[in-house]
Amino acid sequence: MLIGGAASMMLRPGSLAALPLPGPSDTFTDSVGVNVHISSEPYASNFDRFHDLLATSGIHHLRDELRPGNDLDRWRALNKRSNILFNVAVSPATNTVPEMMTYLAALGIERVSAIEGQNEGNSDWFLSLPLAKPGWSNVVVNYQREVHHALRARYPAAEVPLLSPSVINWKPADVALLRPAAQFSDAVAIHSYVQKAQEPETTNDYAAVSWYLHNMRDAFKPGAPALATECGYCNVVKPGTSGVSETAAALYLPRLLLNNFRLGILRTFLYEFFDGGTDPDDGEHHWGLVRNDGLPKPGYHAIQNLLSALKSARRAGDSQPLRVATRSPDLRHIAFQDAQGQPLLAVWRAVRCWNVEKAEDIPVPTEPIDISVDGTAASLSFNRPNDGTDWRRVPVIDGRATIPLDGRVAIVRRSS
Repeated sequence: MLIGGAASMMLRPGSLAALPLPGPSDTFTDSVGVNVHISSEPYASNFDRFHDLLATSGIHHLRDELRPGNDLDRWRALNKRSNILFNVAVSPATNTVPEMMTYLAALGIERVSAIEGQNEGNSDWFLSLPLAKPGWSNVVVNYQREVHHALRARYPAAEVPLLSPSVINWKPADVALLRPAAQFSDAVAIHSYVQKAQEPETTNDYAAVSWYLHNMRDAFKPGAPALATECGYCNVVKPGTSGVSETAAALYLPRLLLNNFRLGILRTFLYEFFDGGTDPDDGEHHWGLVRNDGLPKPGYHAIQNLLSALKSARRAGDSQPLRVATRSPDLRHIAFQDAQGQPLLAVWRAVRCWNVEKAEDIPVPTEPIDISVDGTAASLSFNRPNDGTDWRRVPVIDGRATIPLDGRVAIVRRSS
């Protein structure tokens, strides 16, 4: 939808090369990003509002296109205020490779986390361009090769990784046409949208993360590191479509981010920060975390609170002092340690919260979930990012504490 130093150099925090490839980052907050269109509406005329909302969101990674009209002063301002890094999508339709290199030097390579090849070259828009007439895939592969050669002549992969071109998520057969570009790609960009408003943990074809990894990643470059550079939930609600309510999206988005992290996706870029318009019937207008008028949706607050609860927390092994004791097929969890080495546990249920056929929210009954606790803790506290920043205390009895769990994520810690 979104249209050289030495190899032994110090790696920049937030760069893909700073992550333990080919596995996931161990810092959840560094795995979260969002798509933006800084030079287009509504971002362009509401930049100050966007700047403020981004600064308080806790998100530090943006994906945007390289375009001739990009305002580099605004990009630099975002980096300076909120330590924002940019995943820069490039295209032969908007810039030559020499123009790209000049742009990167002007922006400052230290502000770039990765360069990404052609976005959805099999889209109707790209196919309609005169440059695509010789064959869209040949154009995309040749451009990827040229970008790779130019980048590597000046920057090592450890400094500026190059992501693969992407294809439209419901056209997996087209991946085969791009395979020659695999040797010029350090990681694979997938667009892992659910097709029928399924829950993030679904196992359905054309929806599950595992399906996209098999058909979009492994069909291109088997086992390579993968990023979901587009995914999310539209808020146009009609029976039988892929849209969900803002309430359901707020429940699903934190789970989507955690589930992708759990499955080894290096970074997940939600689509997108602002709604693109206000037409109630146009699905392209309602993917944002924030409405077109600048009012945050519930999903914005849920992600903001999730990132706050897990700030500086690093992934830990499952043999931690806090462990899920209840056995249920719909339970998911990730163990973390905070900056002081104290255990944290993210736990949620992979339950459906939206009825596609009826286009309505599904009330999810609460179930008690037991958490095993090693040591002498008298109580645990848990936070639901969907509900705010408060932590609720529960007692530990005989080495276990019980928390109520429905469709919302819970973050569990020892009480202070």
